[in-house]
Amino acid sequence: WPCCPHNPETGDAPRMEMFQGLLMLLLLSMGGTWASSEPLRPRCHPVNATLPIEKEGCSVCVTVNTTICAGYCATKTRVLQSVMPPLPQAVCNYRDVRFESIRLSGCRRGVNPVVSYAVALSCQCGLCRRSTTDCGGPKDHPWTCDDPRFQDSSSSKAPPPSLPSPSRLPEPADARIRP
Repeated sequence: WPCCPHNPETGDAPRMEMFQGLLMLLLLSMGGTWASSEPLRPRCHPVNATLPIEKEGCSVCVTVNTTICAGYCATKTRVLQSVMPPLPQAVCNYRDVRFESIRLSGCRRGVNPVVSYAVALSCQCGLCRRSTTDCGGPKDHPWTCDDPRFQDSSSSKAPPPSLPSPSRLPEPADARIRP
């Protein structure tokens, strides 16, 4: 019976099935390890972004190209969430930052026209640091200069309360000024 995997005289069928089962288990376990070692989404890293820049007392809103931190950070969740407190979740934070500045036109007398903004050089996953990161808020409101909520209808240009507050990164005095 050389053509068939099952030889009734020697009883090879159970051994062959066991071998096939072990081979399948080995292949599946290696495939699972390979698939789980790489996230399906990009890891936390600097990405290009266009941000609106405006200032109280200045009549213009301009957009700048910069880099921000974005991407996937591994998180865990408890199976029994009602019994145990939630686990802290890692978010994508700034690691190394450079500051650049831009001079706005159309500012009232006495208003400093220079505005600084952050340029992410590197990022890292960690607990959300509210001092440098927007840790949440409504995501359905675009931040653009042409958004009517940012138009100057009075002397105050503060964003409406429905919008998330911008990151509170410190502005260094030695930031490079772009025209």
